[in-house]
Amino acid sequence: MTLKSLFAHFKEMPNYFIASALVFIAGVALGYADSARFEAILQSQVEGLRQLAQSIAVKDHSMLWLFGFIFLNNALKSILIIFAGALFGVLPLFFLLINGMVIGYLASLQAQAGELGFFLKGILPHGVLEIPAIVIACAYGIKLGAIVGKGFLRLPSSQGRQAFAAEWSRFMKVSVPLIGLLVVTLLAAAIVESTVTPWLIRK
Repeated sequence: MTLKSLFAHFKEMPNYFIASALVFIAGVALGYADSARFEAILQSQVEGLRQLAQSIAVKDHSMLWLFGFIFLNNALKSILIIFAGALFGVLPLFFLLINGMVIGYLASLQAQAGELGFFLKGILPHGVLEIPAIVIACAYGIKLGAIVGKGFLRLPSSQGRQAFAAEWSRFMKVSVPLIGLLVVTLLAAAIVESTVTPWLIRK
C-alpha cells in the first residue's frame, strides 16, 4: 500500500483516533489533578528518564546521542505498540494512559513551582509531532485488538474465519506505510527535541 491508501484508510479510523486521543487526554488530566495518588509510579518513570538524560549528557557528541536515543526509543515503541494491540487492544490503551499521566504529572510539578511556561516550551515544539504520532500508533493498535477480538468470535464459522483473514491481511498491508509515516514524523520530532527544545529552554 501507498501513503495515499493509508490516508484513505484514515477515513475508516475516526472513532479509534478519537478514543485514543480521549484516553491520552484523560491520562494528562489524571496526572495533573491527582498527581499525589500516583506519585510513586509516575516519579519512577520520571527518574528513569532523568538518569538516562544525565548519562547521555556526559558522553562525547551528547546531542547526537540524545537525538539517536529519542528517535530509536519513540520509533521502536510506536511500532511495537501497534502490534501489541493484538492482545485485544489493552497495551495501547495502557501506554496512552501512562504517557498522558507522566505529562500531566510533570506539568503539575512545574505549575506548582510557577514554571508552567518553562514546561510548555520544553514539551510543545516536539510534542506537536510526537503526540499525534503516538495517538495514531495506539489507535491502530486498538484497531488490531478489535480485529483479533472479532476474529475469535468468528472462529466457529468458516465464512467468519475468511473474513478475519481478509481483515488481518488488509491491516498488515496498511501497517507498512503507517510505519513509514510514523518513523518520518518521529524523526522530525527527535530533531526538534534534540536541537530546538534545548535552545528554547536555555533562553
